[in-house]
Amino acid sequence: MASDTQNSIVKKIQAWVFNHLDLVFTILRWVKPVLVFKNFAVVTRFEYVQEVLSRDEIFLVTYQEKMEKVTAGENFFLGMQNSPRYTRDVSNMRLVVRRDDIAEKIAPFVDDCAAKIMASAHGRIDVPVELSRVVATRLIGDYFGTPGWNEVEFADAASSMFQYLFFPDDPELEKTALKAAAKSRDYIDSTIAERKRNRRQHDDVLERCLQMQDAGMAGMSDLDIRNNFIGLIIGAIPTTSKCAVLVLDYLLSQPTLLDQAQQAARTNDNDALTQYMLEALRFNPFTPGIGRITAEDYVVGRGTLRATKIPKGTNVLVATQSAMMDCLKLKSPRQFQLDRPNYQYLHFGFGLHTCFGQYINRAQITRIVKAVLQHQGLRRAAGQEGQIQYEGPFPVHFVVEFDD
Repeated sequence: MASDTQNSIVKKIQAWVFNHLDLVFTILRWVKPVLVFKNFAVVTRFEYVQEVLSRDEIFLVTYQEKMEKVTAGENFFLGMQNSPRYTRDVSNMRLVVRRDDIAEKIAPFVDDCAAKIMASAHGRIDVPVELSRVVATRLIGDYFGTPGWNEVEFADAASSMFQYLFFPDDPELEKTALKAAAKSRDYIDSTIAERKRNRRQHDDVLERCLQMQDAGMAGMSDLDIRNNFIGLIIGAIPTTSKCAVLVLDYLLSQPTLLDQAQQAARTNDNDALTQYMLEALRFNPFTPGIGRITAEDYVVGRGTLRATKIPKGTNVLVATQSAMMDCLKLKSPRQFQLDRPNYQYLHFGFGLHTCFGQYINRAQITRIVKAVLQHQGLRRAAGQEGQIQYEGPFPVHFVVEFDD
């Protein structure tokens, strides 16, 4: 009975902390910017967050074992440490996922896809269900060459695998995610095989991978291609969808900013809208931070009054949410400003494992949001429908209405 009471108290404390993270992080930045408690640490100041994320040989990624279960024994560069194979795999994928494609392929596709969905919405849309997940999934189909065996199930699979990789252990979630992983592997394997029978009919990522395979490039076997695709799909669909929802949610809570952002949307000022997106996510972030585990004892902030040793084997929350509110590095962090330098945004991480698709995500999120903002009379639906509803970490419903 005493144990049950203690567990109940712990859960209540955890819930309170989660619901008041901004306050907790603010206190920690001033009182204990690197807090170590038993086998857990949280790093909250901007400079210390960047320090930890730049020491990739000491602060290791935590999801290699899970990634190997998802891929049935292999790894994806997201779960690798800095190594020759990491460099090879990242370099290979940068040759086929090209920055030039954003302006030439990705942005036009997202603009067109999102606009068509909004045109058929008739004044009301459930953003994650009918827009943001749909656009993100269709872009994977058009640009990567893997539309999925079923659009909804494909997006669900990516979300469950993401949650399994990056969130605390849950036996039921693991079963769901690994079942989704097996289906994803089979689907991508069959897609590769089909494409090899029908070559050079597309200019997409899969065709480019097969061309590199034809040339004898190391790291471009069918298995390598499949594993890289799984990793990139996991990182593309649920993150894009959630960020678009969070941006809209924040802007709808700020009428003056909403009006200004809508003006930018109606003039197709994508650069300005990207700044609105980045700032909105600072106040309504995708995640509190990034998980790491220490490979050896390390002193964060060595030589300062705040120097703190994090012991080997400690699980570390690198609190990017907190860092982006650090008044020691950001001018007036509590104000919404559109002229902040890009380096102050940590939405896509920092260091070795900065999000591989960050430039695609920036363009795609901006344009999904733009398609909604362009409409007159934009507002939340009444009641609970107009508030974000979650399953796990991801929005599953968020209804907005408009007049035209």
